[in-house]
Amino acid sequence: MTPRQVTDEQLKTMSPHDIVQAQEDGRLDQLLGRPVHDIPTEGQLERHHLQHMTPQQIVDAQEAGRLADILGQEA
Repeated sequence: MTPRQVTDEQLKTMSPHDIVQAQEDGRLDQLLGRPVHDIPTEGQLERHHLQHMTPQQIVDAQEAGRLADILGQEA
């Protein structure tokens, strides 16, 4: 779930819609000087991952059953 960061060159070719989506996905963090965190792409996530995820990433992870351990649910 670690978002692939957008480069300067990629940013120059992106539409405004794509830029907004990339920002919401956390893919502009490096360009904006924000810390880039390593969120595992598979398996259950832990509570400390949540503070580094966008709201959409959290929703996607919950829908994929990747927060079951934290929420006390069956995956």
